[in-house]
Amino acid sequence: MMKKILVPTDFSVEARHAFEVALVIARKTGAAVKLLHVVETPYVPDFSVTGDTNTPDGMQQVYVLQLLDATKAQMKKLVDAVPHEGVNVLQEVDVDKPIFKIKRTIQEEAIDLVVMGSKGSSGLDEFLIGSNTEKVVRTADCPVLTVKSGQPPFDVQEIVVASDFKREAGQAMERFKAFQELFGARMHLVYINTPGAFESSGNLHRKLEEVAQKHGLQNFSINIYNDTIEEDGILHFAQDIRADLIMMATHGRTGLSHLLSGSIAEDLVNHTNIPVLTFHLK
Repeated sequence: MMKKILVPTDFSVEARHAFEVALVIARKTGAAVKLLHVVETPYVPDFSVTGDTNTPDGMQQVYVLQLLDATKAQMKKLVDAVPHEGVNVLQEVDVDKPIFKIKRTIQEEAIDLVVMGSKGSSGLDEFLIGSNTEKVVRTADCPVLTVKSGQPPFDVQEIVVASDFKREAGQAMERFKAFQELFGARMHLVYINTPGAFESSGNLHRKLEEVAQKHGLQNFSINIYNDTIEEDGILHFAQDIRADLIMMATHGRTGLSHLLSGSIAEDLVNHTNIPVLTFHLK
């Protein structure tokens, strides 16, 4: 049961699209949507949003308070500009390091899903992408959905689940199954077979069938896709079936497991216009 969706925002076009996508999911689940903007200033250690300050320089306090007021006005403008009837939209502006505040909010408010905007390979946005999003994707205790702007309305019919179907066959698959059922989508399990980690198609089919049976999957397909590297294989397969969403599990700081080595989740976010849902395994 999804109760609260977090949307970190910097008021960019990409962040607005993330808000719109979160509203689509909220209407299907009854969840509230929380918009969060984090003001990062050089004076963070000496300042609280209540206006208390430990610094003798009152000008610093005035500067931050004015910045907060302007940011709250931007937040109201964003909420007013996006139709959100029927959804409980919460707003927060705080002074902190973005990644610290996002992680703390996820934990303290039992966030079920984070939706973040991405500019992709044309350039990494200072707040939404780069180190902050990478850290959220790798360490969040809940699924993180990364979306691009300029995409059609968020309607998920074809989902790719790219995996080695080992560790993530448990914890993550149940999360992915719930997302599939939410949209009534078809799930395409895919194993990318590469020259460096080749397995016979027969063995792989049996492995994927066992996963599907164990988790009671319905409306799914099993696919073995050959490519030179895993990232290219996931992208090419997703394009071939015209996927609306790619889902994968990450393994935190160590990157992704056998199949999803290195920083493939982050690479996919940057190199495809298809939304990517990642779930960090403990």
